[in-house]
Amino acid sequence: MVEVTGIIVAGGRSSRMGQDKALLQLGGVTVLERIAEVLGQVAGRVIAVTRDTEQYRGLGLETTTDLYPGLGPLSGIHAGLSASKTEWGIVVACDMPFVQPEVLHALLAHATNWTAALETTSEQKKQQVQGEQGSLAENASLPQQTEPALQAVIASVDGRIHPLLGLYHRSALPSAEQCLRSGRLRLIDWLNSLNVRYERAGEWPGASLDMWKQAVFNMNYPQDYQLTVKQLEGIQDVPAMPKTENRGNPENRGNPER
Repeated sequence: MVEVTGIIVAGGRSSRMGQDKALLQLGGVTVLERIAEVLGQVAGRVIAVTRDTEQYRGLGLETTTDLYPGLGPLSGIHAGLSASKTEWGIVVACDMPFVQPEVLHALLAHATNWTAALETTSEQKKQQVQGEQGSLAENASLPQQTEPALQAVIASVDGRIHPLLGLYHRSALPSAEQCLRSGRLRLIDWLNSLNVRYERAGEWPGASLDMWKQAVFNMNYPQDYQLTVKQLEGIQDVPAMPKTENRGNPENRGNPER
């Protein structure tokens, strides 16, 4: 498994909720603490990205601030990747209370398998060249890898992609900064500039489609929070993805609220 940093995109305006979503209480802890605990099961370090480091001081979590304040979720992902020391960062929005470790492991498995496949291909090419030429000089250059390196792993759930529950490589930082500087804040614009692996949820080993549907449920409105509380109290099933709003659509994720 690849080494990864957990990144919680928080600190948004939460205007539709009416209060900071990350600080809502669920089962005696804040949503932010709940997500951090899950991320901590797969990541050696967890960072919460916020507008103000004082915002979550009492929670004992490591925080970092936006380098481009007020520019929405792309700014949050950019800040988290900039603060991480690992090649990969696994991003979760602060309003996704039902994320489970199995989902995060599924994302990481794709990066691990991709890396292993590239290494195998590179070794096979090396052996082929050596076989054809007999031997190579110590400093001879091998053919360059023609396939671009993987930069993101994103799931598609019920036909919608969810960039705020995804795996990102640090090599995506320059393009993120370029988008932020030029005012192109929609996540889909950024993703279109990357080498992204999109996979249909439910087809990934280790995480069922139901797990993915639960994981991408996000709380934007007070009624979403009320449904979440009821679910945790065992009153009803996990609420389905609302049909009235494309909550997972990056077209809607590019606005400054996050």
